Amino acid sequence: MAGAGKQTARQQMINLMYLVLTAMLALNVSAEVLNAFKTVNDSLEESTKNVDGSITSTMESFKKAIAKNPEKKNLLENAEKAIGYTEELYKYVQGIKDDIIKEAEGRDPVTGDIIGRDNLDIATRIMLEEKNPQGPVIKSKILDVKAKLEGLLGEKMKNRVSISLDAKDEKDKSWEVKQFSSVPVTAAVTILTKIQADAKNSEAEIIKALYQSVSGDEIIFNQFSANVAAPSSYVLVGQPYEAKVSLAAATSSSDVQVYIGGTKMTTTNGVASYHVTPNSVGEFTWGGKIVITRNGKIEEYPFTQKYQVAAPAAVAMADKMNVLYIGVDNPITVSAAGVSNSKVSASISGGSLTGGNGKYIARVSTPGTVNINISAEVNGKMMNMGSQSYRVKFIPDPIAKFGGVASGKLSAGSARVQPGLQAVLENFDFDARFTVVSYNGYVIKKRQDAIVASNTGASLSGSLKDAVSSVVAGDKIIFDEIKVSDPSGKIRFIKTPVSIQVQ
Repeated sequence: MAGAGKQTARQQMINLMYLVLTAMLALNVSAEVLNAFKTVNDSLEESTKNVDGSITSTMESFKKAIAKNPEKKNLLENAEKAIGYTEELYKYVQGIKDDIIKEAEGRDPVTGDIIGRDNLDIATRIMLEEKNPQGPVIKSKILDVKAKLEGLLGEKMKNRVSISLDAKDEKDKSWEVKQFSSVPVTAAVTILTKIQADAKNSEAEIIKALYQSVSGDEIIFNQFSANVAAPSSYVLVGQPYEAKVSLAAATSSSDVQVYIGGTKMTTTNGVASYHVTPNSVGEFTWGGKIVITRNGKIEEYPFTQKYQVAAPAAVAMADKMNVLYIGVDNPITVSAAGVSNSKVSASISGGSLTGGNGKYIARVSTPGTVNINISAEVNGKMMNMGSQSYRVKFIPDPIAKFGGVASGKLSAGSARVQPGLQAVLENFDFDARFTVVSYNGYVIKKRQDAIVASNTGASLSGSLKDAVSSVVAGDKIIFDEIKVSDPSGKIRFIKTPVSIQVQ
């Protein structure tokens, strides 16, 4: 069936670029990543132009071959059908790209980049959420075009043609959700460009197979350009940078020589591999030339490529505030750019850290500063990704209240039924509870001696309870020397007394 044939260098290049997209979508959406998407999109568009040029050349040769073999005219007609099928899909996808770019405020006239390139809502809405979402429509059109292209081939041709155009659902996720859910505008546009490239690639493979059925010869493309494809232009210090250098639109019979920095590289099927491990940060430029002999003449195609090197970086954030509190669970989220959470681990310099897969609970016990250290498994090795310092503080002091009042007026009926004193922590995001240990109570009644008593625990007891249960309007209740225990067991004194005027 179609797809069983060996992939051409051009198809391998497109698939490699798609792997770049998949890897980048796992990263934080930084400016460097957004710039990388634009670079990949531009490379895909340039490759598609080269393929389009080779198709035009092949069709010219195809028509000349049919003039000598008119009985095989149906093969040329099928090639023209293939062009029509993919052109319709190409234009439809281009329309969706234009709509997304328009929604994202168009392109910057200076840089040419999309103004709202980091917007995470536009593509999701257009492709998945609108009344008539475009994601399922494009998937349907891709599958329809693929089936039509395969239908243009005989059984023998199907076994040696690879059609890269496809839109397969996964077991637990549809193709359109996988491609367009919560991705930035620049990523969505690049994915759509990849669909257009796949369409043109598949068109070229169909036409090539049909033409060979007439001529019996391998196609020799007559348009060439240097192509550099790197899995990523953003790497960490100590990680290798890798790139594939090839001659776009070249066939396996091409005599290709690749020179990088004056050194001749070893090539396999016209492709050379370039490896370098940077040891400092910054932007680096490298390049060379591709040399071929064609029609007895030596032709050279120079190329240059840039890549960014960044120091290892990671992010650790307190989920509720940028401080760790003693005596409570402090939720911590840990991540490292470009690394799965399952391969990221964290430790703390003072206290304990439990959890995993990016979510941790920190427990601390001593005021001061602690460091959360992040490491990650990169290419099978553990790598230090950085650390973050946090201040450690006690929970703020609570406020003592009686009947929900810190100081103020309370009706006699409400006062008489109150069970005791409460220690309340206001405007604090954590679930922290204070326990009342002891306090002194004063009940001042009209024309009577004040009733003074010490109380252990939060609940009123003894003479203090009896006195409070019989207050009337005009009496006064006071609590001071209030001692409480915080969640860590530390004893604290609430300096502000509670003063209640009974009404």
